[in-house]
Amino acid sequence: MLDLSNIQGNILRGYASFPHAHFLYLSISSADNARAFVQQLLDNDSVTPAQWRVKPDATLNLALTFGGLRAFGLPEESLATFPAEFQQGMRFRAKALGDVGDSSPDKWEEPWKTGRVHMLVMVYGSTPETLEARCLTLRKQLPGGVEELAPGQPAGRLQIDDKITRKEHFGFLDGLTNPDVAGVPGDDDPEKSLDVGNPDGGGRFRKIPAGEFILGYPGEGGELAPMALPHLLTQDATYLVLRKLEQDVPKFRRYVEQQAESFARVLPDGLPAGATSQEFMAAKMMGRWQDGSSLVKYPDGPGRDPSNAFGYAEDPAGARCPLGAHVRRTNPRDSLGFGGKTMSRRRLIRRGIPFGKYLAPGKQDEESRGMVFLAFNSGFDQFEFVQQAWINFGDDFEQGNDTDPIAGRRQAVGGSREEGRMMIPGDEATGRRPFICFDIPRFVTTRGGDYFFVPSLTGLRLLASGQVEV
Repeated sequence: MLDLSNIQGNILRGYASFPHAHFLYLSISSADNARAFVQQLLDNDSVTPAQWRVKPDATLNLALTFGGLRAFGLPEESLATFPAEFQQGMRFRAKALGDVGDSSPDKWEEPWKTGRVHMLVMVYGSTPETLEARCLTLRKQLPGGVEELAPGQPAGRLQIDDKITRKEHFGFLDGLTNPDVAGVPGDDDPEKSLDVGNPDGGGRFRKIPAGEFILGYPGEGGELAPMALPHLLTQDATYLVLRKLEQDVPKFRRYVEQQAESFARVLPDGLPAGATSQEFMAAKMMGRWQDGSSLVKYPDGPGRDPSNAFGYAEDPAGARCPLGAHVRRTNPRDSLGFGGKTMSRRRLIRRGIPFGKYLAPGKQDEESRGMVFLAFNSGFDQFEFVQQAWINFGDDFEQGNDTDPIAGRRQAVGGSREEGRMMIPGDEATGRRPFICFDIPRFVTTRGGDYFFVPSLTGLRLLASGQVEV
């Protein structure tokens, strides 16, 4: 049974009611002072668990890089048992992840450029005031030997027309498809939850074993994911992928507008009711309408239904939702055959949150905006497989070398220019001809990030004690 009082928050249960966030990056030069700092947070009940008795106004959670564990004084016998991907870090694995060209580590922003981030402090608040107060209190607690690296990362749900929304910067509802994890209370009614399990081979979905995301529990095959030593440190822990992804909103809107005019010409019956050519074009690239409704269920227009009770088996050729669309590539459901078993080990818990201000249509500015991508999993092979084989390579989706149209890297063409393409299959039922999007520029650029270990509260106490023994 899951111990939600020991697992850190925002992993199995998201912080949907905390729309404001700030990420602080700490560097450690004194192991003793770092341990005392974490012990103080634990003594004050400042670290937020997955389940609380009284809802706080602000939450706080901690994660450490491999360098951070070493800076904490973890013995080499323990460090050597952590996954190779974690030991190497995201900078080392950048090329395999598609972080090349403008996304390469030598062009990352501080503090990621220096590789000095040891500890990540994630603070969420119900209001900007409670968030600011919690960050101020934390900064006052920082001892000598624990330095905050600048700049920190403010983030928060987008405000559009003075209303807090769940949209990301390209205009789509976000965070709609997270795993339905066995043993997590509150997800028992699939009609009321946006979380979705893995296909059961019979047209429905089943809950996903907790071991796919939390260490120390059985996974899809009934086995435990490899755990670093000692097991007391890694029980109820997980791994975190953090990536700062900058979105070029004007470039995305321009491209969609340019392509939409040509795409509209291949529609024998004109545009779907209630959708512009730009909205239809963008939906084909994303795989959902901007309101979150699925193209499989609602091929002819937005349905105001962001539910996840659907599969792709009934749309094998991609006539409704293109085979290469972003959401189909990142969560293929039952589209790869074998009753969905080919993708059941590739699920991620994603807790991304936007940064930067919303840009109204028709406007342009020089501000940076995008997504702080957060993904939790019991091993980095889950994230890296999705990134390498599904986002940056299209063979599993009959797309050859075509990358994800929204988030994929681009092939270099003619000097430094990077471009991609996407096939929108035709539809025999309506007579719509196939359409190819050429010269897709890169809309999403990596600006930094790393791999983190997220201990349980027990694991944090063990780290703070300085008594880790293998």
